[in-house]
Amino acid sequence: MKTIVIVNPQAGNGRTEKIWPNIESVLEKSIGSFEVLHTTCRGDATDLSRRILAVDTVRIVAVGGDGHLNEVLNGFIENDLPVNPEARLSFVMTGTGCDFQRSLGISGKWQNAAAKLKDAKVRKIDVGKVTYTAADKTQKIRYFDNIASFGLSGAVDHCLEHSRLRDYLGGSPLFLWATIKTVFTHPNQSIRFRIDDGPEEEICSRLCLLANGRYFGGAMHAAPEAELDDGLLDLLMLKEISVAKFLWHLPKIYKGTHLKIPEIFFQKVRKFTAESSEQVILDIDGESPGYLAATFEVLPKILNLQI
Repeated sequence: MKTIVIVNPQAGNGRTEKIWPNIESVLEKSIGSFEVLHTTCRGDATDLSRRILAVDTVRIVAVGGDGHLNEVLNGFIENDLPVNPEARLSFVMTGTGCDFQRSLGISGKWQNAAAKLKDAKVRKIDVGKVTYTAADKTQKIRYFDNIASFGLSGAVDHCLEHSRLRDYLGGSPLFLWATIKTVFTHPNQSIRFRIDDGPEEEICSRLCLLANGRYFGGAMHAAPEAELDDGLLDLLMLKEISVAKFLWHLPKIYKGTHLKIPEIFFQKVRKFTAESSEQVILDIDGESPGYLAATFEVLPKILNLQI
């Protein structure tokens, strides 16, 4: 099977472009020959992968961060179906957060991750789907491999996007700083929601998430019971809570021991809808494409992950 590597040179604040020759050398030893394509703008990876998969059955290796992997993933699926059912997706993480690989027990060092691809096995995993409200008020669809959330996490995305500290901090310290800074200005918000086909309910929450993978926000162990192939999303909603109490419990989220906190609502779901009269920001695999109202669903075992 032919292999194509799609690289985001800007991942990791431009670090990927600098170390790409080293990554390329390790990949050649690990998986043999391949074709290389570099992205130039946001959305490029989705367009590239979809065009490739429409005409050829290939293995695509995404080299970049969580957002880049999400873009490549969105090229694999169209109208809730695989563009090419036999195609395979692999990745080497070189971004800032690199959260998805933690659910798979993959080393944070790209050298180890690239070398491991030599003996990688194919595993069919679930993919999440979000139908959301874009800035222009239209309804759009985005698929996710890891975690989709809204509230504080979306506001953190906006904070990171405009922060100069991106050039000086990375990984967990950067996300922790942004979370602590944002929580002081981001309120609890009133959310109307429906689980599966149940009745409409309401909650006042600072953060809600639907998890396929287990980690987000730069190593927060947000969904410790999530499985990539169980046909379900792990729903966690943080009930109304003070800033002081949120910060007190924050270390537990990194350890994955927060599910026992009384303020946490947890349930495994197949579908979740949410809306609000307030502007509630989405976060999908580390990127913020829009707002509530949104519907979150799971597409069981639709992706061939070779990792």
